[in-house]
Parts: sequence; C-alpha cells; structure tokens
Amino acid sequence: MGIELLIVVVLVGAGLAFWYFNKDAKTADLNNDGKTDVKDAVVAVENTVEGLKAAADVNNDGKVNAEDVKVVATKAKATAKKAVSKAKAATTKTTKSAKTPTAKTPKSPKK
Repeated sequence: MGIELLIVVVLVGAGLAFWYFNKDAKTADLNNDGKTDVKDAVVAVENTVEGLKAAADVNNDGKVNAEDVKVVATKAKATAKKAVSKAKAATTKTTKSAKTPTAKTPKSPKK
C-alpha cells in the first residue's frame, strides 16, 4: 500500500507541475509550428523542468545544489524558532491569567 500511494503522489505532483508551468499557453501548439505533436510535449516538459529548477534555486546562483538546501533549512529553522517563541508566550500568558482553582471546605453534617 505504501509504494502505491507514493507513486500516486508523485504522478499527481508531476501532473500539477506540468499544468502549472504550461498554463499560460493558449493552445496545445507550444512550439508554434502549426501542428500539435510530440514536439509540443517536449516543449511542455522543458517548460516544466525549467520552472522547477527556477523554483528550487532559492539562492539564485543558477544551480540547484546543497547551498539551496542550506538556505531553505536556515529559513525553516528561523521560522520554527519564531513559532516556538510565540507558543511559549501564549502559554505563559494563559497560565498567568488563569485563576487557580481553590478547594471548597466541606460542610459539616447536620445533626
């Protein structure tokens, strides 16, 4: 079940990327030669690959490499630290404003 789900996720992701990076085309004739054929599919794949490379090149050096991963990891770490700080502040604020429950003294039984 696990590998099938992974395959489905990859295919859906590839299909969405293919659509996203070619959505501005008015027709299926992407290379403007007057025919819709395999050459148009090649252009669509090239558009998708270039779009994905541009999206993955987060430091804009023209290459997708470990430096891009470092940039993403650094941003993720900073975002996580902010989230933890906000969560701690909210927890502290909530615990300070909450009233401490007090136990009631039991009534003595009637005689």
